[in-house]
Amino acid sequence: MRLYGKKTTHSKITEEISSLLNGNSSRPYPLSVAEIAKVLGVCKKTVYNYINKTKQITKLESGRFVLPKNPYSAYRHFNKHHEITSDPLVTEWMDDLLTRKQGIPIKSWRQRLRALETVCNTCKVNPKDFLVSRKNTEKIMRSFAKHYHNGNAKQFHVGKKSEGMGFAIYIRVQGIRDFCAFYDITWRKGITGIMSQKVPGHGKYADIRFTDEEFDIADKFIKEQWGMNSDIYRWFWIGVESCARFNALYNMSNQYTKHQTLSGKTIYIMTAFETKTAHIRGGKWKKFITRKDTQISIDLLKSRGYNAIFESNLSKFKFKKDMHEKLFLVYKHLGKTENYFSSHATHVLRHLGAHYWLSKTNYNYGIISEVGGWNTIDELKKSYGQIPPEKILEIIQ
Repeated sequence: MRLYGKKTTHSKITEEISSLLNGNSSRPYPLSVAEIAKVLGVCKKTVYNYINKTKQITKLESGRFVLPKNPYSAYRHFNKHHEITSDPLVTEWMDDLLTRKQGIPIKSWRQRLRALETVCNTCKVNPKDFLVSRKNTEKIMRSFAKHYHNGNAKQFHVGKKSEGMGFAIYIRVQGIRDFCAFYDITWRKGITGIMSQKVPGHGKYADIRFTDEEFDIADKFIKEQWGMNSDIYRWFWIGVESCARFNALYNMSNQYTKHQTLSGKTIYIMTAFETKTAHIRGGKWKKFITRKDTQISIDLLKSRGYNAIFESNLSKFKFKKDMHEKLFLVYKHLGKTENYFSSHATHVLRHLGAHYWLSKTNYNYGIISEVGGWNTIDELKKSYGQIPPEKILEIIQ
């Protein structure tokens, strides 16, 4: 028998299931049988078999078990008709979240409602407590931060562990600030402290880039491992030259127009839609594919009748996992084993693409903000395109 991938005994599994049921395990709240089955990767029948072995769970004559109840289940089990939305203050706020963008929901409405839910559950407060004053809200959020730091935050699934505590708190503060702002309680831009909305790690990876030699090594490695006519080859190089985010790449159509330059070079002009910049020309950005081998790979796929830039029939989740695993093998081959390369494998291509184009244009931020799909030059400079030291030395000598 295995527990979390490790061999163990029946008694250890029984003990862990009992802990999960009572909220005494790694989860700070009791789990349902269905949730436990998902966590352990077994069926519900198996969980019930182990529950039957524990002496801590009462079994009625009818055969039903008396399972522990989660005092916060009304808030934790999320759906559109969430119990927390029965609060009039939350109902009105939620109506705004669902119609804020010209009558349609903002993309993060679920996340913001969950933020309010989590903080209420963790700190045992009601939504109205955030509207007493800014000082009271800050006090609650400081309390939440302490609970999270001690591992006692309720239902906390947003964000990756690798992104750290700062990002986790940032997501929750974002939701609470939104709720408060709807009721005219706001914080000035640029403040510090618990209610700061400065994105953690913003600009921290602006120096991620490959040299021309590293790009050549990556190209050769992908060809040797999977071939030029592979999804990963197209994903890597279209990702670099388009600087597109994951969803834009995933939904990109394998359609293009050809442009012939004065020197005789052919450029494929493709289109990508970035939902993050949907407020700018509908999120539509022109992408320029200049590498001959990438163009050949695109045409080979097109000749087989595929309208996307990949032919895999995996689900979106499994496809993303497959691409990320292969990309990390490429990065690992180049000695790039930092956490960011494994946790943001596709987004790394956007960073690489920024420097790929900037180096070809002598760091012309104005042109490349258009080529890569950045809505401001400042964002490109601050978060993606830090000028390499050798380039600065070349200019000032």
